[in-house]
Amino acid sequence: MNLNFIRTSMALLAGGVAASAFAKNNADNRPNIVLMLADDWGFPHANSYGASEVDSRVLERIAAEGMLFTRAYSAAPHSSPSRASILTGQHPHRLKDGCNLNSYFPANLTVYPDVLEEAGYDAVYWGKGWGPGVWDKTGWKHNPAGREVKDLVKYIEQDAPADKPICVWMGSRRPHRPYKVGSGEEHGFNPDSVTLIPYLPDAPEVRTDVADYYYNIQLFQDECEAVVEALRKTGRLDNTLLIITGDNGDSFPRAKSNLYDLGCHVPFAVRWPGVIKPGSVCDGFISLMDLTATFYEAAGVKPKEKMDSRSLIPVFKGDYSACRKEIYSDRERHTNTRPGGYGYPMRAVQDKDFLYIRNLYPDRLPAGVDPVYGDTGHGPAKAFMVFQRDKYPKEMFDRAFGLRPAEELYDLRKDPGCINNVADSVAYAKTKKKMSRRLTSWMKRTGDPRIDPNNLCFDTLPYVRKAMKIALFEVDCCLKDKKGKDLDWVRKQMEKLRAQGVKVVELNASGDLKEYAAALSKIKNQSSLTGREITLVSGTETGILAAKEVGIIPAGVTWGGTDAKTMVMAGASYVLTNEEDLALCLDFL
Repeated sequence: MNLNFIRTSMALLAGGVAASAFAKNNADNRPNIVLMLADDWGFPHANSYGASEVDSRVLERIAAEGMLFTRAYSAAPHSSPSRASILTGQHPHRLKDGCNLNSYFPANLTVYPDVLEEAGYDAVYWGKGWGPGVWDKTGWKHNPAGREVKDLVKYIEQDAPADKPICVWMGSRRPHRPYKVGSGEEHGFNPDSVTLIPYLPDAPEVRTDVADYYYNIQLFQDECEAVVEALRKTGRLDNTLLIITGDNGDSFPRAKSNLYDLGCHVPFAVRWPGVIKPGSVCDGFISLMDLTATFYEAAGVKPKEKMDSRSLIPVFKGDYSACRKEIYSDRERHTNTRPGGYGYPMRAVQDKDFLYIRNLYPDRLPAGVDPVYGDTGHGPAKAFMVFQRDKYPKEMFDRAFGLRPAEELYDLRKDPGCINNVADSVAYAKTKKKMSRRLTSWMKRTGDPRIDPNNLCFDTLPYVRKAMKIALFEVDCCLKDKKGKDLDWVRKQMEKLRAQGVKVVELNASGDLKEYAAALSKIKNQSSLTGREITLVSGTETGILAAKEVGIIPAGVTWGGTDAKTMVMAGASYVLTNEEDLALCLDFL
């Protein structure tokens, strides 16, 4: 861990505070609260943790002026439940629909932005708030993360009220996939120099994918730097509780959507002048859901209900004994990638020496069905592992995509990468029993429905992605089979979408990638929609590549003649082989 870098970093954050209307007129001395939250930024991908190739300059500067945490964990290994846990201060399994990805956000949940708004803060969010999921069908008038602002820098510099503190959820969409292949190397990240985590095979495709991920971390740092500068210019910075972290682990096989260390372990640094000693380093466990109680205490607000969250303010003041002694985590349904809509429920407990995982339904595939494995982020690393299985050890594939035993135990002192499961070792029998007992006790204490193995409540909740507003269909390779025969069942699905209010467009596919991408980009720009609201149903490799380049959702179909391998290698988010696949995919998009 590069602590010298932290302690000697240039103090960009501290210099030259400008006079401002806020600094002159604000009579409310409570701190501003600013959370800078990355999407899929996992540990140890920061310079401070030894990944010297990563540009994590804002984290380093915040740590130099505040405190770096080496054992910060999300409560769940994927976006929606992790973010719901941050907002509510509760374990995900206590949040009903909120425990699943692409779910409804329950109307009766209490979230800290609303509580702080009632207490006199101006609570806003930018970018990705709570989600992916649906909140406006359950009674919420705004995203649970706050009132949306389109330009966060402008809000801080011009629109934020001068007479009250602000509560900001800065939800970056970086470094979430998709990545433009080769963008990392194009911007100075050498694939040959990246540090591969131990469960990934060493192959050029994998290294390129990691370099692209590093570049997207840099883009997140750029966004953070602009926000920090806006706080400095307006005189708010030195009265701000400022946090930079990620919502869960990175989007590579066996990381995100898993309860191994790299699924939930995240970078974390905090700056709060006058409270935190600059250059501090905390090696104790904290959970991201502890932010809720921390923000309440900082704002002088009493929680409306009992929470699982614990305030970090004693830790900020140097009392590291106030850290957690262990971390508990949940996983329920990630994507809709298994027959019947079932998820892959896991529970885990981790202390400084051991990680114990319980796979509640070990007969289910943890990453989904072959070859799409939808619970793993799409990209060259996954495509290589799925379609080039003969080029690396079989055990690597099995760890990422194969069936798992009901219990897993890892000795983190010897095996921090969680490679060697010792659950069946006689030498670890007492440890496994102790960790299992602790996990069961926690599940009972917190009212986890999964304490009853026959309780399928999370599996039967609706999958409600429902973000699609435009559906694009290729004429030749999607509306027709490979012999050129029209497919009536595809057109029936198109009519169903139209009846639901989705705009359906028929496209003549271009064989030229630049032309195709330009056409998709024009549609996206003219619609003023986000990429997640537009889906291309494509039967060509070029179509999938173009959709990825533009940032819209690519669904690849195989009945036009392109095989599943080609679709996955190109980066299709979904690979559809028949009428049933198409109906299911369009329904949850």
